Amino acid sequence: MMSINARKEVSIVVRNSVILAIAVAVATWMSLTYTRATGSVSTMWIPSGILCGLLLTSRKSRWPVFIAVAFAVNLFIRIQREISPSQSITLAIAGTFEAWFVATCVIRYAGSATNQEKIALIGTVATASTIVACIVSGVVAASTLLLVAHAKFLQVLATWLTSHVLGMVVFATLTVVGLAQGKRLLGSRERRLEYALTMLLIATTATAVFSQTQAPLLFAVFPVMLLAAFRHGFGGVIIGVTVTSVIAMLGTFSGNGPLLLNPLASAEQRTLVLQLFIACMCLTTLPVGVVLARRRWLERRLAASESDYRMLADYSRDMVVRIDAQGRRKYISPAATEILGWPLDELREERWDLIHPDDVADLMVVISKLRVEGGRTTAVYRVQHRDGHYIWIEAHARLVPSSDPTQASEIIYAGRDISRRIKAEHDLARNQRRLRSITDNTPAFVVHINTEERYTFANAYTGKMLGVHPAALVGRSMREVAGDAIYAEIKPYIHRALRGETVTFETERKYADGEHSYQCTYIPDRTPEGDVVGFYGMIFDISNMKNAERALAKLARNDSLTGLANRFQFNERLGLAVVRRHRKPAPIALLYLDVDHFKDINDTMGHAAGDALLIAFAHRLRECVRETDLVARLGGDEFVVLIEDLDSAIVAERIARKLIDKLAEGITLPEGCIAVTTSIGIAYRADAVKTGDELMKLADDALYAAKAGGRNTFRVAQ
Repeated sequence: MMSINARKEVSIVVRNSVILAIAVAVATWMSLTYTRATGSVSTMWIPSGILCGLLLTSRKSRWPVFIAVAFAVNLFIRIQREISPSQSITLAIAGTFEAWFVATCVIRYAGSATNQEKIALIGTVATASTIVACIVSGVVAASTLLLVAHAKFLQVLATWLTSHVLGMVVFATLTVVGLAQGKRLLGSRERRLEYALTMLLIATTATAVFSQTQAPLLFAVFPVMLLAAFRHGFGGVIIGVTVTSVIAMLGTFSGNGPLLLNPLASAEQRTLVLQLFIACMCLTTLPVGVVLARRRWLERRLAASESDYRMLADYSRDMVVRIDAQGRRKYISPAATEILGWPLDELREERWDLIHPDDVADLMVVISKLRVEGGRTTAVYRVQHRDGHYIWIEAHARLVPSSDPTQASEIIYAGRDISRRIKAEHDLARNQRRLRSITDNTPAFVVHINTEERYTFANAYTGKMLGVHPAALVGRSMREVAGDAIYAEIKPYIHRALRGETVTFETERKYADGEHSYQCTYIPDRTPEGDVVGFYGMIFDISNMKNAERALAKLARNDSLTGLANRFQFNERLGLAVVRRHRKPAPIALLYLDVDHFKDINDTMGHAAGDALLIAFAHRLRECVRETDLVARLGGDEFVVLIEDLDSAIVAERIARKLIDKLAEGITLPEGCIAVTTSIGIAYRADAVKTGDELMKLADDALYAAKAGGRNTFRVAQ
């Protein structure tokens, strides 16, 4: 019969295997169904991350069972999705290998994956092994699909690498943190409501961003993610990234979200941009979460060290020493031997040789001043232990009258070992320098403002952009630094932040190197009791993003070769013109043009000459129309002119004659001057138009009539 421990072990393995099977099945199905866009680009592969997280938090003796369960479920779902057995087996092996390899590397080189003391090492090993594992598995997958499905090797490799790295980074971390912390992942009981509200804010923001296609609001996710990092540490980051990633993927592949702003982008391109967004979100928030987790761990260590020190002070005797005017130790408590290791007899006389050479001069000055001025003082110095190392001593001394009235006053001090406290302070200072290094190298304004609206912290970027040293800003008011005009603009946001509200807004500033667009986020700084003691300001330069938005908007509506309106803008304007004539009938004309014998010119003189001809033709056409007329290139050598404000077809005919006359002058190209003619079809309606297609058909018929009439002319259809 099995022992109690054996039965318990079997029960744990069975329970975890069932949970793993369900999780891998759901994750595999979702990754194959809902996160796969056109071109077989998988945004994020989840199952490997879940398996890796479970392995990292389980005994190695349980690994074979978990690996076998994950592989079997993965294979079953793939086959159910009508993927060939050979292909399914290879891909399932490749995905399972990733999880095993990363877990093995982390355990071997970093030890436990939940050891916060080694969080930096764990992150480094996990990142490196994840990249290596995904490259190896990606090569296997790409080779298999190349042989079986004739897929493009490099495309499959890039797709596999990006989606699997993202899945490992997000869901392996989520699984490890979730299994290791359990309910503690949601923070203390007192802060769980705040945690839930923060996650609700992240989910709401992500849903709002990815449920619309009118505005490029991807940047709106980052402030709330950083809020989760600052308020809830690593747990907040992991859950926040997971929630945002799921919403982003579901929104994008259901036909919503900012990634659909560019109608010309393919589904594969949108998926790659979505992957880049998730990767940027991880790169932005995970380092902050890691640093804050490390800092909080050090703070807990410091608190524990101070607790030990207080316990030592309460329950152990300090080293009490009584020194006469000649420097002899008239009394030394037994604690001196416990602290320093030296027998009491060897400490009776002055032992300046035991004091650290760097502390001797300072300690002599303190003693001399105490003997002259009296009172009390505190000295911190290092004393050599009998074993050879130095111990930090904090001595509280005072000058007291000697028990012998004929003798000079004596010094009595109580010394205690503060070596651990000093070490903790050094660790904290080192961590603060690390945090300062991160903020100083972040290309954004990072500041802290107190309730008096004065700077208490500013990173190096802030000083660089304002032209001052960051330390020079500390203590100065925001009005003093920003000036009255800018302060009046941001004052309402400052007051909202000091009332406990997180605010985000955009603004523009002019500096020596030009005009910049900024996104500003003010996050209240609260005490554990909930009192607002200031706010953090994070200001990002979004000038490049704004410029890119404007460039994309122009590309979406204008022809890249000629600069004229493109087919999209023309259809939009034509549709609006037709709607206006439904409400109030009015004359409208449409000119449909192409370049006579353009194909012959293109074939004989080359595409470069053809492009130059089209540009010159567009320029001539633009010179012949009014500013209110819309000139568009539909493609190739086809152009249209939409004329709304006219009394009769004569206006359109005048434009056609003018263009024909201008082209008669010839067009000069690098290859020489060539004669160019055009055929023009004019559609004119004096009353309402049913549809834009009706007007286009009239113009097209007129164009064919002009060509049949010998070209270099125009015809009118009414």
